Amino acid sequence: MHKIAMLLIASLSFSLASCGQGDFLHADKAVVNLSPVDDHPSAGYMNLHGGPVDVALVGVTSDDVLRMEMHETTESGGMASMAKLKEIPVPSGETVKLEPGGKHLMIWGVGAGSRKRGLLKMTLIFSNDDRIEIDAVIKNPSEAAPAAE
Repeated sequence: MHKIAMLLIASLSFSLASCGQGDFLHADKAVVNLSPVDDHPSAGYMNLHGGPVDVALVGVTSDDVLRMEMHETTESGGMASMAKLKEIPVPSGETVKLEPGGKHLMIWGVGAGSRKRGLLKMTLIFSNDDRIEIDAVIKNPSEAAPAAE
């Protein structure tokens, strides 16, 4: 009986060790940089890590904001412009960075409760109907808040 238990433990350990980061869809390093001007939107950044299948981020919600949109900054002819996105593709096993100068969240009206806690709870909605809750660290305008690494 002891040998069977040891074999099962070894098998389980091997199975767990073979699980890589690309085995499940997840997000990390979420940050919200508050705007220094109250009426202007804040910006949200994070890393999205693709799981076993290709998906797209199709929405982001939070109960403690007025509005949140996905955007992308692009440059053409030396001029930067920003466009609203309907989705952000997240290929299987790859990392997509939401960062300054690229894809990011525009967030209007971050609530006082979240500001006080220093965290904004967000729900990420994907094309395969997966939903992931994540807490984004809120950075005040006076704090240097780097993009997701």
